[in-house]
Order: sequence, then C-alpha cells, then structure tokens
Amino acid sequence: MSLAASLADLLSRREELLDLMTTMAAEQAIEGVTREQLESAVPLLVALTAGIGLVIVGLLYLVVRQLLKAKNWARMLLTLLGVFMSLSTLPTVFGVGVGEGGAGWILGVVGILQAVATVGAIVLMHRRDANRFFLRLPEE
Repeated sequence: MSLAASLADLLSRREELLDLMTTMAAEQAIEGVTREQLESAVPLLVALTAGIGLVIVGLLYLVVRQLLKAKNWARMLLTLLGVFMSLSTLPTVFGVGVGEGGAGWILGVVGILQAVATVGAIVLMHRRDANRFFLRLPEE
C-alpha cells in the first residue's frame, strides 16, 4: 500500500521532480543534458522505484514464510524492522516531512496505519503462546 502511495506521490509531483533534476544537472555542470532527456528518465525512475519496492516485498514475504515455520530469527528480524519502521513514522504523526497535496496526505495516513498494524503484529509475536511456538516450550 505504501509503495502504491509513494508511486502516486512521485507521479503527482513530476514537474517538481523535473525542476529538481534540472537544477542538480546545472549545479554539477553536466553539459548536454536537456529537460527533454530528464523527462524521458522519469518513467525509468518510477519503474526502478516499483521494482525495488517489489523486491523488498518479496524478501519480506520469504521472512514471513520462515516465521510460519517457527524460526525465531525471523521473529527477531521482523521485530527489529517493525520497531524501526514504527519509529520512522513518528515525524509523520506530527506533520513533519509529509508531502503536499492529496498524495502526500494519503502517504502520511498509510504510513501511520502501517505503523499501528506493525506494533500490533509485534505484540502478537511476543505473547506467551507465541513464545511457546517459537521456543518450542512444553504446554503448561
């Protein structure tokens, strides 16, 4: 969901991105780069962003599959990633770093909802029943 919102935000701010890329090319004295060339690079940038996002989703899927096989390392890795993701969402809660317009607002809301779901998943992964499952403790 966050990937889709990020891509929508990237596409909605296309002109701003092109202005930034043009300014960067001028500041670094890269000669021969035209705005039309930079415009043709935007679809490649969107495709690259989507590709990297899908690879990350695929890797997380593989870790979750290991979680279902009672691999404690997968639980610890997902806990660490979840805590990092939840803490990185804190500025969004206070309105810092949220993009402008509807796409930025949607991206902020999606980030907050994902953080809430992540904290819930972390709590569920560390309950007593889950500890028995992952540590293979005997039933009481």
